[in-house]
Amino acid sequence: MKTKIYIGILVVGVLLFTGCVEKVKPKPPKKVEENNVTIVVEEIPEEIIVESTIYDWYQNDELIEKKKASKIVVVKSKRVMVLFDKEGNLLSRHRISLGENPEGKKLKRGDKKTPEGIYTIIDKRKDKKYYREMLISYPNAIDKSRAKKLGLNPGNGITIHAQVPMFWDGKGDDYTLSNDWTNGCMAMTNKGMDTIWSMVDLGTTIEIKE
Repeated sequence: MKTKIYIGILVVGVLLFTGCVEKVKPKPPKKVEENNVTIVVEEIPEEIIVESTIYDWYQNDELIEKKKASKIVVVKSKRVMVLFDKEGNLLSRHRISLGENPEGKKLKRGDKKTPEGIYTIIDKRKDKKYYREMLISYPNAIDKSRAKKLGLNPGNGITIHAQVPMFWDGKGDDYTLSNDWTNGCMAMTNKGMDTIWSMVDLGTTIEIKE
């Protein structure tokens, strides 16, 4: 009996060390109601939730497989952005910087908070100030409803963008990611932006979590 228990623990340990988890099909979308506004939320595949260490990423950029992303997940507390394909496979991971006032949900224009919620990529463009950027669909229905009840302007123009020109040579990557400095956007290295540029299409879902 002791031998069987030892082997069982060993197998579990190997699976955890290698990051192996059993594949499961993504759950169907569910409806969530907040502030009397109902939205459809696409749930993250179960294996992504279980394998929480997938978001423990401390390097600048990591490309695992270059293919089309179905979903982007940003975990603000870990300063990380992760791309997944439609089967829930990990494609790439990237360190990011956030707004200067990162904690909590974005409530109004100028609060320098990075939003939290479900959005989509609605535009991609080159930018003289930030190299390249991807515009997200903030504010969504929940953000607008919340702001209206509070008598606030929720703002707009939230993007995933790259670096300022003085760091385009790549020598300032670590400095770019060492603090939160944006007005509420998510910033990454130019190298990281080049990596994901062809992987992310318009309409790609992005979930930004606390």
